[in-house]
Amino acid sequence: DINIMENNKLEQWKKEVETYLDDLNKKLLKSEKAKELYYGFEVMDGGLKMNPEILFIGINPGEGNGEKHHKVKFYPENYKDRISYLDVFNDDYRDDYPNGYHLAEKTINFFKLMGWDNDKIKSFFENKVCKSNFYYIATKSSKEISQASKCIGLDGEYFNKSAYFTIQLIKTLKPKIVILEGKQVFDNIVEECYEKSAWSEPDQFGYFYDEQEKIHLIGYTRRGFTNENRSKFINKLKEIL
Repeated sequence: DINIMENNKLEQWKKEVETYLDDLNKKLLKSEKAKELYYGFEVMDGGLKMNPEILFIGINPGEGNGEKHHKVKFYPENYKDRISYLDVFNDDYRDDYPNGYHLAEKTINFFKLMGWDNDKIKSFFENKVCKSNFYYIATKSSKEISQASKCIGLDGEYFNKSAYFTIQLIKTLKPKIVILEGKQVFDNIVEECYEKSAWSEPDQFGYFYDEQEKIHLIGYTRRGFTNENRSKFINKLKEIL
């Protein structure tokens, strides 16, 4: 049965990720400097689904609620089945995220600009979307990722392992579309792993189609994304969705 095979592959991937992260976490905990830089590990934001319409991949989980738990969590607190982006629709959203959870708002806004209403967006994000990150280490910003892994002399190895796990996840879940949240993630995956030059500097987004896996990969810049760039990106997203 193909479903059993796929689920076994997913379980195998999950086990491999957790084993590697447990080991990495033990090493980081021995360094006081590393402990100051990272909060712990989180792998998925919301549930794992085979063949989602969209798999979102960010750079890393960020600092979350700011608690340095220094644990390996496959799912963050409260987000085992439900992607955190849906918090945008909560009444107390502004209290929970006083400065805005910009990535979530920006992402939901793409779909609003495609003409989708809230119910359609909610249903889509509940049933047809997965979210992970290139690096599972939680830090305040991306510069602490390499700083923390450098503390234990594993900077290059951590990049390679993260690339391997990300490509394995894409190939196992087989999403229709992978949305890469930021140029850094796009470069890490499309330029480095696929070895394809597909970024458009004037448009500030990139697009690549993986013929073999039949997967669209599209990514956009997180900085200086103009309204004109945004509408071109949304048109491309509409076309492939």
